[in-house]
Amino acid sequence: MAKHEPVYNVYTYFEAGELRAVGIKQYYRQGSDTKKLAFLQERATLDFSSARRVPLARPMPREQYHAMERLGETLHMFEPLFAEVGAGVAPLFCVTPIVDGVPTIHVSVPLGPLDVSKLPDGVAGPGKMDDYLFKYMDEKAGTFDMPGLIHDDYFKAIRLLFNNRHFISCLKLLMSFLDTVAYVEFGDRPPRETPVFIDWLCMFAEPDPAGATPEELWEFRNSLLHMSNLESRKVAAGKVARLTPYVGAQEHPPNDDPMMKYINVYKLIEAVAAAIQRWIVSYNEHPEKMRTFVQRYDRVVSDDRQAIIRMPPATWPRDGATETA
Repeated sequence: MAKHEPVYNVYTYFEAGELRAVGIKQYYRQGSDTKKLAFLQERATLDFSSARRVPLARPMPREQYHAMERLGETLHMFEPLFAEVGAGVAPLFCVTPIVDGVPTIHVSVPLGPLDVSKLPDGVAGPGKMDDYLFKYMDEKAGTFDMPGLIHDDYFKAIRLLFNNRHFISCLKLLMSFLDTVAYVEFGDRPPRETPVFIDWLCMFAEPDPAGATPEELWEFRNSLLHMSNLESRKVAAGKVARLTPYVGAQEHPPNDDPMMKYINVYKLIEAVAAAIQRWIVSYNEHPEKMRTFVQRYDRVVSDDRQAIIRMPPATWPRDGATETA
């Protein structure tokens, strides 16, 4: 007679957008792993309320848990549950999310890093697109090519605009790019606090990149992105120097105005590129930052990641047919 072995349904309990508890339910089954998994999936929506439930010491935002799913880092959260029931080294189990008291199952996926490009249409949004986590992963080396990702998503377009002499559009995209990486590093902040744009430059750029302070670049960014001019409110009030971009081989044009500075567009791009290199190195020094990176970068859009949506062919009326509205 085949031996009955323990198998487990594991639950994640979300309330009001936070993971607040995990749970486990033990069964004894015999047969193949496929049959056991089918049994667990069948029981998952029936037994979640009777599972052994353990509250988390600190609730976790659902987006943070999803980032851990993307990286394949959720297993350690369940290890205390498995230890409590003596589950052994490699237990057979399923994980089911319970959202505000309701089992929520969109698709069944294997354990490990979550490749959203392989999910069915509609689960991760409309259409199909490459998953950047897998597209830029060197499986042999086990490393993530973040420089390649940043280049393809942003610097490719920045360089294209500069080389085609669209300098103002190039600067707009460069300022917007700094907004993006600052958000990825620090998140969002209330308007009255120091902008993350400034803090990112202070942390990763050389002092006075391209001859401008982070505060001056912030005012330059505000006026350029919002009004396509060079005079933000603080510049117009004489509180911050106005930055005037130029392209040329010489250091800068002659200038006697202490409240106006020339900045070389190419040198500014180089200064930002050097800051990006330091930013990427920080992920090698602090690998735990990768969870936050994924949590925030998953929300970022770029030209390089476009969803392909298959549409049915258009149906045209036959000759002589009419349509009414």
